[in-house]
Amino acid sequence: MSKLWTGRSFSKAFTFGFKLSQAADSDQSPPTQKKYLEGFPSVSALLSSDPDLQVYRRFNSLASRNLLYLQAEILDLEARLEELDAADLEAANVEDSEWMEVKLSARCWEAFTEKVENGEEREVERIRLIRQIRERLAEYQDSIIRQSTILNLENPNSRVRTAITGWFAQNRPFVGHGRNLFDGKFKYDIVALRTLPDQDRLSIFLQNHLGYLFRNRSAGTDHPFNREDLYYYPDSTIRHIVSFASVLLAAVLLVGAIASLYFVTSPAAKMGLLAGFTTLFAGSIGLLTNARRVDIYAATAAYTAVLVVFIGNVGPGSSVQANSG
Repeated sequence: MSKLWTGRSFSKAFTFGFKLSQAADSDQSPPTQKKYLEGFPSVSALLSSDPDLQVYRRFNSLASRNLLYLQAEILDLEARLEELDAADLEAANVEDSEWMEVKLSARCWEAFTEKVENGEEREVERIRLIRQIRERLAEYQDSIIRQSTILNLENPNSRVRTAITGWFAQNRPFVGHGRNLFDGKFKYDIVALRTLPDQDRLSIFLQNHLGYLFRNRSAGTDHPFNREDLYYYPDSTIRHIVSFASVLLAAVLLVGAIASLYFVTSPAAKMGLLAGFTTLFAGSIGLLTNARRVDIYAATAAYTAVLVVFIGNVGPGSSVQANSG
């Protein structure tokens, strides 16, 4: 999977990155890129070029207004139904020729529908109102569920938002009302159909600031927008770098701590080294992983316990005391 990195007017880091890319590609002919008609063809090609770019307007304000309008319609229908119920109740309390028919219609669906088929005004009005309520209530409930689903979708991360809004601001692929699709107050009214899982801080830093170093220079036809202001890089490269850094740092912190504590004899110096390596270990977990705080505490406590046991049993001072005894 490839990831998007954007720059130029979007970040200061881009100017440096763009120069590096130009220098590295100076002896190579630019890859052939597929052309798209400006407008819906070019925008759909951009959004479909990477899953992370599947972002669209939420229309939160319109959705809220639509729900309010539907709610108001249903409230009006509810009030009209209650008026019919009140009229039927009043008629049922009067012992005349109608009271039995009213009670029967209220208790027997077959009798009610028969009166509707016979065209009796009271029942025809009620069934028409019932059908309106059924239609509007179904529409309202469906809208509620859809809006709830959309609200549970996450916003795009800042890198993707910057890439999309920057690309639209520079290229202006639409005219008319679509010209300001992601501008101004609408830049945060965006929903992402796909979001990345929680990432560690090192991965985020590499993606946001050093993505240009991992640019996919050969992706010409596969990524038509792979150019100086918007280009792609493989996220596998980021994962490999972070994995290598994690393994290397873990080895350095463990071996370095053991070696330092073995050759240092001063108790005060050992305590200082223990505190320093413990701090480095906790910081590395927070930087290189997306572990929760409780996991960081547990891992740091285990690491510290290993070093404390080593100090107590393997250090030079312990060996001397054992031999003297």
